[in-house]
Amino acid sequence: MKINMSDKDHYLESELYDLVKKEQSIFDFLHEGSLDGIWYWDLQNIENEWMSPRFWELLGHSPEEKQHLASEWQDLIDPADLQLAIVNFNKHCEDPKHLYDQVVRYKHKDGSSVWVRCRGVAIREQSGKPIRMLGAHTDITQLKLAEQKIAEQQAELIRLNNELKALAATDALTSLSNRRFFDEQLTYLVNSALRNKQPLSLIMLDIDKFKECNDMYGHFEGDCILKTVSSILSASARETDIVARIGGEEFAIILPACNKLDSEIACERLYYTIQNHNWSKRKVTISFGVATMSGNENFKANSTPWGNIIIDADKALYFSKRNGRDQINHFDDIHKS
Repeated sequence: MKINMSDKDHYLESELYDLVKKEQSIFDFLHEGSLDGIWYWDLQNIENEWMSPRFWELLGHSPEEKQHLASEWQDLIDPADLQLAIVNFNKHCEDPKHLYDQVVRYKHKDGSSVWVRCRGVAIREQSGKPIRMLGAHTDITQLKLAEQKIAEQQAELIRLNNELKALAATDALTSLSNRRFFDEQLTYLVNSALRNKQPLSLIMLDIDKFKECNDMYGHFEGDCILKTVSSILSASARETDIVARIGGEEFAIILPACNKLDSEIACERLYYTIQNHNWSKRKVTISFGVATMSGNENFKANSTPWGNIIIDADKALYFSKRNGRDQINHFDDIHKS
């Protein structure tokens, strides 16, 4: 006999249907071997629902302990997931095209969570009214645990990567930003200021006669001074400011959206805080150099705006040191004089 493979119902499919009808063992094999429990629900008597033994065994219960009632499984499902199932159930009853298919969590007898994919299809009268519902459970707990483990590993990798980035951008002694991070941020913030026509100021400061302190009291005392100055700078900075150690005893502060007057006020606050600090070995003084961009500058094509402001602040700092140290000078003032 020639078999037409294009028939809508394959002969093997038809044969299997007949076997399921005739042989109980075939039905048992299908739902026990390929699924983690099936259920059949009387929607006209909503409390009556038959659950196959495999489902209860999946949750750690003996099937003999359980009645074939909807309330039995509803007591074990996660409340939020139960609401999801109810919403999908109602939508599926209203519209057969809306699939009843969701992942839900059940509480195992030992207290752990069992993740189950729950699918179902309404069996309807000729009018379309649902009167029964046939469904199947598939245990996906191991898949969910594997996903969770991967997510945790990814989160840990992100955390470690962020730590490495922070370390790469941080000065080890003072915990301030380092020169590399300072250069990157200055480039970005200067370009942003020009784009948005906002002012930006740069403070450069240097601990006066720091080498003499190291020679007289040793490097340990020098490190203590560097750390203390760093703490004062950090405590005085705004959240948007970038405070960096850019050399041995040299520091810089980028002040976005800060004009000349505000930058000078910020310097004076730092100056008096350092001057009034109770230093253990010797009084520490600081020389300041400040430069400000208005945000409206026009630079030559071969120049870099961030390079210009560093040069100007450095000139102002050099002017402070050359003229007796322990003072604040703004580039605009020395440039005009």
